[in-house]
Amino acid sequence: MFSFLMALLIAAYVLSTKPSYSGSNSGNQYSSLLPEKKATISAPLTVQFNSDDYVIVGAPSAVSVGLQGSSALVTAAQGHNEIQAVADLRGLGVGQHTVNVALTGVSSSLTATVNPQTVTVTLAEKDSAKKDVQVQYDSSKIASGYQVSNATADVKSVTVTGPKDNVDAVDHVGADVSLDKNTKSNVNQTAKLTAYDKNNEPVQVTLSQQTTKVSLTITGSSSSSSSSGSTSKSVNLVAQAASGSLDNYTITMSPNTVTIYGSSDTLNSISSIPVNIDVSNITGKVTKTIGLTKPSGVDSLSDQSVQVTISPK
Repeated sequence: MFSFLMALLIAAYVLSTKPSYSGSNSGNQYSSLLPEKKATISAPLTVQFNSDDYVIVGAPSAVSVGLQGSSALVTAAQGHNEIQAVADLRGLGVGQHTVNVALTGVSSSLTATVNPQTVTVTLAEKDSAKKDVQVQYDSSKIASGYQVSNATADVKSVTVTGPKDNVDAVDHVGADVSLDKNTKSNVNQTAKLTAYDKNNEPVQVTLSQQTTKVSLTITGSSSSSSSSGSTSKSVNLVAQAASGSLDNYTITMSPNTVTIYGSSDTLNSISSIPVNIDVSNITGKVTKTIGLTKPSGVDSLSDQSVQVTISPK
């Protein structure tokens, strides 16, 4: 009998539910005949805006909704929550806006109040750009006597989308490879993609793809030279300014040397490998990962990137 009564009450709740764009609504004359209950639920917030031209910044993902009415209907609303919150920014342009929060899906037999009643949201100019994907890994986790002879990612570039200032700040998209200590064998895994600025700090943007498959070919020094007929040579990494001057900075690199593989004639012509460092707008100590460019004629490098620490003097 109790189950039958509950089924009737839930059916009554569903039938009485209809879209409403008011922050609260009053119960009808019959709800006062039943035991009352109060409850608070979370409702997802949908922001309506011109998504072709703008992106939103600062909008909460949900709001709090207070419900009051018959115990059965409030319980049903808690268990079968169809209430949604809406913030309408359509017709508004770039800038910060404070708008009312409306509710939909509230039963006409319930009183509902939303908190907060307004939200402050920023509309920013939308921008997109294509950025190259760089495979990134901690070279210190490669076992001694081994090197990464090749690093590839299935995804070569992605489109980053977001506020124009954020998109402009993106230097590259990193495919971050997780390595075990003393790695000696090839690595194949799915790596997360993250947008980074020139200081290798994450940038909040949306990526057209979230992950990529990456492959690292790990070889020992002896096997690398014997299998290809090439020789090896250790050379220094030399810092050079990509922009600005390095005179006012202390630069440290890890590693500060790399092993190059290739023919004897090619290796004899190479004494160092330059590392291009951008120091513009650097006001404090930063550490970034910079990819190494393989010199012409060289078969492979022991490291594909270097950790560079930049400290103003």
